[in-house]
Amino acid sequence: MTVRLDPDSERLIEQQLRAGRFRSAEEVVARALETLVEKESAHSEEQGRRGAVQDMLEFAGKQGFTLGDDLEIRDLIREGHKH
Repeated sequence: MTVRLDPDSERLIEQQLRAGRFRSAEEVVARALETLVEKESAHSEEQGRRGAVQDMLEFAGKQGFTLGDDLEIRDLIREGHKH
């Protein structure tokens, strides 16, 4: 596979090579792709958690669930989501 890079990308790769972090341009690109996959995965997981929290909040609101005096499931979910 042949990939054409713009001058800024070439400069970034050259900087990494000069810094001694990698032995070849291929290593720089491979690590960049691995990092991209990791970030995408983390983003997807975070979106999944946010969606689950939203679903729980909507369900609890519709059902009117509470955990006793002055404590609603909504409060518990939000508190847990903060940590």
